[in-house]
This record gives sequence, structure tokens and C-alpha cells, in this order.
Amino acid sequence: MRVSSACLGPLATNCYLIELDSTTLLVDPADASPGLAAFIGERTIDAVVLTHGHFDHIGGAWAAGEAAVFMHAEDLGLLDEYSPDHGPIDIFLSDGDCVAPGIDVLHLPGHSPGSIALKIEDALFVGDILFAGSIGRTDLPGGSMKMMSESLRRLVDLEGDYDVYPGHGPATTLNCERDTNPYLRMMR
Repeated sequence: MRVSSACLGPLATNCYLIELDSTTLLVDPADASPGLAAFIGERTIDAVVLTHGHFDHIGGAWAAGEAAVFMHAEDLGLLDEYSPDHGPIDIFLSDGDCVAPGIDVLHLPGHSPGSIALKIEDALFVGDILFAGSIGRTDLPGGSMKMMSESLRRLVDLEGDYDVYPGHGPATTLNCERDTNPYLRMMR
């Protein structure tokens, strides 16, 4: 697996290009700026995956050519609110789905009702669920601290360590967050 990242958009969103075997995913394209076009370059994107429907993660979703757009159906209302003229959602994801071979979906609500993470080999692409030293907000429409706690418990209970690629800020590891993140430490 090869992972590239770019920080895009007004809220400095981490956008990821994931190249795995013959599949190239674009995760959370923040905006349709020239920066996104330069980041993609000559690569052909097979699918765009939105970890959730907040405006700072969706702006460039339909700027990646003919790529199919994937997200969880429970965030369609957020998408409609933030971008009423958005393009089509080609595939609605559910917990346990595979975007492509080796790319598994974890439905982890809390930041939003349809927040998801992608589990690929020893990596987690978590959107705004987990950050280095913190967690995503739950005070936005559709957020829930109760659901966030249940989702964080799922992450804490995963076996082994993972590289964690969040929607904002630096990458981290799950073991580092288990040991140092106050929201995860209390769950051990």
C-alpha cells in the first residue's frame, strides 16, 4: 500500500490517496481547488470515499473524473445540507463492507451518524473520529458522545497496532493513542 496526503481546504483537511494493488482511492477531498488537481496528478482515481458528510471533507468529491463516490447513507442529510447541488452518491457503505479487496469499512458514528473508517492492512483512515491526542467533535448536528464512546471502544478493542490517518492533524498510531489519548486511556 502506498499512501500520499495533502492538506486542503479552509479547515486544513487531510486528503489521502491510497494506492493498493490495482485500486486507487481518494479519501476526503476537501475542495475542488487546483491543489487537489495537482495532488491527483496523472493518477486515475477508482473511487472517492467520504468518511463523513461535513463540508470540509466533501468539496472535491466530484472533481476526480468518473470515479464512483462512496459514503454511509446516514450522512446523506449532512451532504444535502452542506452541498445541496452535490453530485451522485454511487454506493452507500455499511459496516463490514469492502470498498475493494483488502479495504474494509467500519461504521463508527459519533462525530456524525454516518462516520466511517477504512481499515487497510495495518492502517486506519478515521476521518474525524480520532485525532492525535484527541477525538472529533460531538456537538455538531448529528453528533453523539454516547455513540462516539461506543465507536472509540471498537477502535480500542481492535487487535494489534495500526497507523492512524486522521481527517486533521498529524498521523499517529493506535497504540500511541491507547497509551496517551485521554479519551482512549480511560477505556483500557
